[in-house]
Amino acid sequence: MAGYVLHHYNIIDRSRIEELGPRSVPILEKYGGELIVASPMKALADPTPYTNMVMYRFESFEAALTFYNSEEMVELRKFSSQVIEGFATVIPGHSETESVVKSGYFAKEVAS
Repeated sequence: MAGYVLHHYNIIDRSRIEELGPRSVPILEKYGGELIVASPMKALADPTPYTNMVMYRFESFEAALTFYNSEEMVELRKFSSQVIEGFATVIPGHSETESVVKSGYFAKEVAS
């Protein structure tokens, strides 16, 4: 089982982007996550407006959701919204996809 948090983004404040990683690492470690990808990206087919990606892996979909919705991440997003623009998503690993789909998770409205 696995769960992932993906961020697709553009950097809007290059003078502060180097602060983001060090602020996120302790939170990631606290929730048992692993940094899988932190890289510029290039779409190979259809275009995307975003040029960077970060991906974290967790032991389960629920663990990824817990991390993303944690008080620490809510607070970090206040800072990151000043440095990057884009979107984030929490997705299940392949073995959990069916149960997450059946739970109705993907049909629910996203809170703004």
